[in-house]
Amino acid sequence: MRDIDYWLDLSIRRRTLVLQVAGLVMALAILGTVLWPPVYEATAEILVQDNRAQFLVSPDIQNNVPERPAIITNPVSEEDLNSERELVTSLFLIKQAIADLHTPNNSIGDLMLNTVATTLSLPSIGYDALHGVAPASLHDEWSLKLEDHLKTEVIKRSDIIEVDFTAHDASWSQEFLSRLLNQYLAFHARISHDPQAEQFFNQQSKLLETRLHASEEALRQYEVQNGITDITEQTNSLIDRISQLKLQRDQNGAQFSSSQEQAAFLKGLLEQTPEHISKETRSVQNLALQQLKPQVMQLKTERADLLSRYQPTSERIREIDAKLAAAQRILEAEDHLEVQESSTDLNPVWVTIKSDLGQAMAQAASAQASQVTLNNEIAQGDQQLAAMANAGIEMDRLQRRVDTDKEAYTAYVRKAEEARAAQGLNANKILNVSIAQEPLLPMKPKFPIVWLNLIVGAVLAVTAGLSAAYWEDRRDPRVYSPFTIAEVTGLSTVAVVQDEG
Repeated sequence: MRDIDYWLDLSIRRRTLVLQVAGLVMALAILGTVLWPPVYEATAEILVQDNRAQFLVSPDIQNNVPERPAIITNPVSEEDLNSERELVTSLFLIKQAIADLHTPNNSIGDLMLNTVATTLSLPSIGYDALHGVAPASLHDEWSLKLEDHLKTEVIKRSDIIEVDFTAHDASWSQEFLSRLLNQYLAFHARISHDPQAEQFFNQQSKLLETRLHASEEALRQYEVQNGITDITEQTNSLIDRISQLKLQRDQNGAQFSSSQEQAAFLKGLLEQTPEHISKETRSVQNLALQQLKPQVMQLKTERADLLSRYQPTSERIREIDAKLAAAQRILEAEDHLEVQESSTDLNPVWVTIKSDLGQAMAQAASAQASQVTLNNEIAQGDQQLAAMANAGIEMDRLQRRVDTDKEAYTAYVRKAEEARAAQGLNANKILNVSIAQEPLLPMKPKFPIVWLNLIVGAVLAVTAGLSAAYWEDRRDPRVYSPFTIAEVTGLSTVAVVQDEG
């Protein structure tokens, strides 16, 4: 690689050529800077939102709470930004923007550039003529040229699109960009609202309102026919009642079993307990013996009296002895016929047991009757619960129909209100896009930058002069430097002797 000494030596030896080429390039750079018409850039910014200004027009937007915010903001997607960029730079809007716009004044530089451009486009014009391609109108060609000077760019980490338009006339660039953005907003207003939408949504909402009233009336009639006010509360109340009846049945069943066991025990105890008990017992002598004993005593007295007068073997004594023996035999025969008198009374223990047995049997019968009644009531409750469940299914179906009709009706009412609000928003140009920065009149040209052009021209002039000198040096067969000697012979240079002559 050549060092700086080589280039210094080369520039000194070929200074004439270097100065000529560098001067020519620098002159061209200066001439181009002077003659090139200034380019002004008008800039505007468009803010893109996912939704335009939202108002409390929808039935489902209520208080501004975290669960139901009054205004909902959604992030703008990259597709939204790209769509807006394509729309604002569309040829359709450009043609509308320049429909009645005057052409900018052309300077000498513009005429020169137009001449060069026309010259360069001659092959394309000839090709189109050869193949019968219809030439574009002046308005179309102007639109295409303006499209090339219109650029858009999304500002990083934002929802803002920067629109740039360059032209040689500062005021004209501002005017064109302003007209373009106005056409852009007007086009947005047209495509974001359909005049027939509000009418359509109003018609549909009326139909859905009628259907909603019919479904609500069907639900109300079903509730009246089945006596249902609050099916959940009534079902829970019925379940509680059935549970209480089952609990009473279980308690009554236990009471019935207990009464039966008590009755069986008392019945056995009653059989073992005597019904009556002896209260008093006495013996009463036979009335016949009471009359016979005095007679015997009288006969004994007569015999004793007769013995004092007669012999024991006398007839009289034997007669009395015979009477006395007969009476004695009667006494002996009738002595066991003594009457026994006894008094009895009911056994109080037996009476108590029998009374308890009656109560136990009555309780068992009552419990059995209650058991039957409770079983019937539980069966009726189960039937009512099953009917309530079936009614609940039917009511759920009717309620779902009401909810569906209400949701559809609410949706169309919301859409109709949003369409009405959209028309007002469009009339006031309140869109989901807004001009964040209006096009400003460019104060300074974007191009050319004189000092930068001169620096670049100087660098190009020096580079071109050195390149020309190097090219000339390569074509010269004479050897002027140690570097050339090393290239030709491959030998290193020990010393260099300057020729002062």
